[in-house]
Amino acid sequence: MVFCCRLTIGDLIFDAFSSVNIKSSWRLFTDTAFIELPKALHFYQGNKLKPIKNIRDFIKTGMPVKIELGYDRQLVTEFEGYVARSPQPSLPILIECEDEMWQLKRKEVSVSIKDATVRQIIEAAAPGYKINVLDEFYGDFSLLQTTPAKIFEELRKNAGIYTFFRKGVLTSGKIYLDETITEVVANYKYGENITDTDLKYVEATDVRTKIYGNSTQPDGTVIRESIGEEGGDIDRINFPPGLKKDQVKSYLEINYERVKSRGGYDGSLTSFGFPYVVHGQTVRVVDTIYEERDSMHLVDAVEINASMSAGYRRTLELGKEVN
Repeated sequence: MVFCCRLTIGDLIFDAFSSVNIKSSWRLFTDTAFIELPKALHFYQGNKLKPIKNIRDFIKTGMPVKIELGYDRQLVTEFEGYVARSPQPSLPILIECEDEMWQLKRKEVSVSIKDATVRQIIEAAAPGYKINVLDEFYGDFSLLQTTPAKIFEELRKNAGIYTFFRKGVLTSGKIYLDETITEVVANYKYGENITDTDLKYVEATDVRTKIYGNSTQPDGTVIRESIGEEGGDIDRINFPPGLKKDQVKSYLEINYERVKSRGGYDGSLTSFGFPYVVHGQTVRVVDTIYEERDSMHLVDAVEINASMSAGYRRTLELGKEVN
């Protein structure tokens, strides 16, 4: 397979670069891309190839960016966003980019809704965007003269509701249960398409997980509690209405102990650019020698590294194991 690429920045189109690094995860809030360009730059204007003398005359903060990568002239879009900061006069030239969340960090909004659903909050914070949102009652919500990004952060802190862009759609509360993600399971096999891995078995007591629970009261208020550790798997449970605070805590503890009784594999694996996988998707790890190591995992994060010399690699951070 022959690596191919197309990089579009504003009206400029490049068919080569020094390197690209893309990071995407529901935990990151904002997908990022770092593009390195060589000193001698040329771009296509129509059918003519022209040189670039001063990069800052051509590439400026806020310009749209699209990164397409693939093999044998079959390209997929790996990143869409904006130039987040003006290119620095260094060699190689570094261009920092962020996805559509860059726009939502800059706008000012006010949201004040009584007895709000999550959908109502997201629609008020980011009107005009295509959204895919958890169908859940939230309760009274009010943040004035703020940014959409800070509203999303408030949802995360209070209720464990993560908001991010996935394939251009503003997604909230659907880390894994997202019907827009392909159900096709990508297979990764030791000795075949796994080029590197740091997967290790984690004992049950060392599994990191955080569980959020809530119960709506008769007056419309919502009791929210959480238990567990940051930086691991996330679970959210809507308990029956009318539970008291100590009951919510008790049910959370029961679920936490259940989760902590199961071990599993943790870490990441690196493969080629294809198959195309995004976070939230399910993948299968196959060991042709030790069958007990076969497992199915949800993907928490994807990192892509590509260069004209080293080719195209996709690293998956594996999350919770699924049956």
